[in-house]
Amino acid sequence: MIRAELCQDPVAWDRYVESHPAAANYHRWCWRQVIEQTFGHEAYYFNAVKDGALQGILPLFSIRSRLFGNSLVSMPFFSYGGLLTDSAEAGEALIAKAVELAQRLSIRHIELRRGGQTHVDWQKITPKITMDVEIRPTVDELWNSLSAKVRKRVRHARKAGFEARWGSIEDVGNFYTVFATNMRNLGTPVYPRAWFENMCLRCPRDVRILTLWSNGKPVASAFLIAFRGILELPWAASLDECRRDFAPLLLYWTMLEWATQNGFQRVDLGRCTPGSGNHAFKRHWTQEERPLDWYYWVAPGSSVPQARPENTRYQLAIKVWKHLPLAMANQLGPRIVRALP
Repeated sequence: MIRAELCQDPVAWDRYVESHPAAANYHRWCWRQVIEQTFGHEAYYFNAVKDGALQGILPLFSIRSRLFGNSLVSMPFFSYGGLLTDSAEAGEALIAKAVELAQRLSIRHIELRRGGQTHVDWQKITPKITMDVEIRPTVDELWNSLSAKVRKRVRHARKAGFEARWGSIEDVGNFYTVFATNMRNLGTPVYPRAWFENMCLRCPRDVRILTLWSNGKPVASAFLIAFRGILELPWAASLDECRRDFAPLLLYWTMLEWATQNGFQRVDLGRCTPGSGNHAFKRHWTQEERPLDWYYWVAPGSSVPQARPENTRYQLAIKVWKHLPLAMANQLGPRIVRALP
């Protein structure tokens, strides 16, 4: 019989993740530490065990919010997570344990995030997609795969004098300056700076920061995370003043060029909403789109959450947020975003 229980052995957990071909980066134990340290959310890391051997895992976080209700999410703040198992039997044991926990904690819903199909009889929602760039053997081949329009604009950006710099935790402040400003301008609460610092501290070999500078000032920046030959771009931002010289295009090209030179097989451009401006921008680089299927268990009397920016209920709040002083938005944002995983 397979039994599901809280994992007490981080080493065995990570060994299982490393051995599983379908594992996502965010199944690893270090991301538990990043989320707990930054937001204080309580973690429930379940493993399925048979005859002393791990057969599956399910990392969950309890997200408590007066505004949006209480939930269990795997994995919050990222695009991937959810069940990772060797068998349907192990998955069933872990799912049963998650529902049991949800009922005990008076949880409204459980959310499992997956980049593809998973075997669970829950409601499936696909609100987002991600876009992949398959890396070519050489930089020249990658360059020639772009449209003439994109190549022309990248050349323009180069002539504009932007300077590209690579770094890690020492560049979090520069990245955050650009990122926080951009988020305020979009009307979206920003993560705390500690979120990015903790990722660098806990996963120093995996995180890179690319920043474009102009006249001694950071104007565009990307926060990148590597895993198994894949370079992921969860967050990128640019200032309005640099876009007329196509700095965002140069930022993306510099990232793709670096990925090619450093042996990556694929670049994951991060999630976006189909039909959005972000979606249109990313299509400059690739036509390979992948749906992000998320699965929901919902308690009786509750419904699947709709806490997304495109929800019409939040349009007034977004308009107001865009006009907040930056210091105020940076102070209030982290208090709100911790409940918006």
